[in-house]
Amino acid sequence: MQVTFLTLAYIISVNSNIIADSGGPCGVDDYSGSDKSFGARFGDQGYLDCVSEVRKNLITATAAASMVGTFVMGGFANLPLALAPGMGLNAYFTYNVVGYYGSGSVPYKDALTAVFIEGWIFILLSITGARQLLIKLLPKTLSLSMATGIGLFLAHIGLQASEGLGVVTADGATLVTLGGCDVDYRAHPYYIRPNETSYATVCPADPTSFTADGVALPNLPAPGPNYQCIGGHKLHGAATWLGIAGFAIMVILMSRGFRGAIIVGVMFATIIAWIPGHGASYLGNTSNLPGGIGGTGPSRWSYFKKVVAAPTLDKTGLAFNFPGLGTGEVWIALVTFLYVDFFDTTGTLFSMANFINNFIPGMSLPSLQSLHACFIDDNKNFPRSVQAYCADGLAIVVGSMMGTSPCTTYIESATGIQSGGRTGVTALVVCFYYFLCLFFAPILASIPVFATGPALILVGALMMINVVKIPWEDILHAVPAFLTIVLMPLTYSIAYGVIGGLVAYIICSFTRKALDWGSAHTNGAFGTHNVKEDIEGPRTRERTNHLHPIVKPTKSMELPPDIPVNELEEMDIKMAAAERHPIEMSTAHDDSAHRTSPV
Repeated sequence: MQVTFLTLAYIISVNSNIIADSGGPCGVDDYSGSDKSFGARFGDQGYLDCVSEVRKNLITATAAASMVGTFVMGGFANLPLALAPGMGLNAYFTYNVVGYYGSGSVPYKDALTAVFIEGWIFILLSITGARQLLIKLLPKTLSLSMATGIGLFLAHIGLQASEGLGVVTADGATLVTLGGCDVDYRAHPYYIRPNETSYATVCPADPTSFTADGVALPNLPAPGPNYQCIGGHKLHGAATWLGIAGFAIMVILMSRGFRGAIIVGVMFATIIAWIPGHGASYLGNTSNLPGGIGGTGPSRWSYFKKVVAAPTLDKTGLAFNFPGLGTGEVWIALVTFLYVDFFDTTGTLFSMANFINNFIPGMSLPSLQSLHACFIDDNKNFPRSVQAYCADGLAIVVGSMMGTSPCTTYIESATGIQSGGRTGVTALVVCFYYFLCLFFAPILASIPVFATGPALILVGALMMINVVKIPWEDILHAVPAFLTIVLMPLTYSIAYGVIGGLVAYIICSFTRKALDWGSAHTNGAFGTHNVKEDIEGPRTRERTNHLHPIVKPTKSMELPPDIPVNELEEMDIKMAAAERHPIEMSTAHDDSAHRTSPV
């Protein structure tokens, strides 16, 4: 039962780090300097101290929301499933909706309000049964590509410096490039808005007057968080290599079937980073690495020494702003939260229900052949499914009240099921461990991002399994799927990927239907297709001998290898027509399938 917690314990540190990048409710009122411009917050000590307090709050919020959701899942749904803030949704919340340090279109409090409303809608859809209807409307191709795109998005975050290894950094010409250098060899970009008073001082500024340690000229805004490695020091950073070592441990242990691989890799990199006196030290006076509580090694060490601290939500608790619902950006975020969380939860719960029904400890995965046994029916319903979905929705509501992004059921719950968990007792044990985490915020807040970043990369890699299920041979399904996948990491937005894929899918579907209509009035000049494939995806097509891909061969269709290509093409056309119009072709007999080429 402890295995489930070990496989997802990383989320407490990772989620608090990601959501804290939004800046939380911190704003101009928290500035300590005289410059009140937006750009000043990146270097204002008062603002950074506020963000540090937000990070402490978010450890409490993550653990508490996960505890409540998991308790309801175990106590009322009686399922061995654990909940926590969803990976991907937390990144979307921070980097797309609120923006880094509040640079997005929706303020933090407005975004939390959207999550709060989304949670209640989720519960309502589950109680009324509308969930099943919405599931049927979602094209299978898009659901698969969305999961794959989110995986790439998470890996992209884990490779960057703000929440990961720092292997991918900024570049003025190509946007991204290889990084991984020490702090002394990082050149940070400056982002200046034309309407800021400091803008006029930028143009005549002498580039040589910028100091090597990153100190800005008077009246210039603070440098951005991204950087470019200079002086040929790419991949020379000790912290980057320590994170890579942690990632290698995760992969090796997971390949050996060790269920706590992720948390062991995180702990390995973290414990070494806590040792002072080397290039990757995260605590103490010798550390010059940025980030964490206070932003400096001494301040992080001061907080770490407390070990235990009382839970607090003074910054993020009930941070709602309901008047903010009057803006269109908030509603776009709300719909995206609902869409992604709804189908992600549905897929996860369905998968876990299959594990409960079929998985016997010690058996290999190929033995799981039946996806619709007695525990699950053909409509993807399983016992206490309504309670399970309501538990997920309640966790979303509670999480928003505490200051975090939407919660969801975690696929890592499969490890507990594999170990023998079948009932809600497993979830209640995980709930107890979440409770303990409430009081160890100083320890959890001191885990460096280069230790948790590899977890994001590995989770992203595991999510790539969905890409093989996409029917790439059908161009009208492949293009929407590709756009969904590629737009998420390249635009740094889950929403843009979903929108791009949906728009492409709608255009392709309407175009196909228009061609079908034209074909019906022009004796098939435009070709035909199976309309049912629009939702369910193309059928599996077998390729035998030289048959056209759309023909499904049978035993009676075995062909000699020496039939000329022109005769094969003629046969393909006739057999494809027979497949499309079996009634019309049933009385006709064509013996061409048994002919051989002339001698």
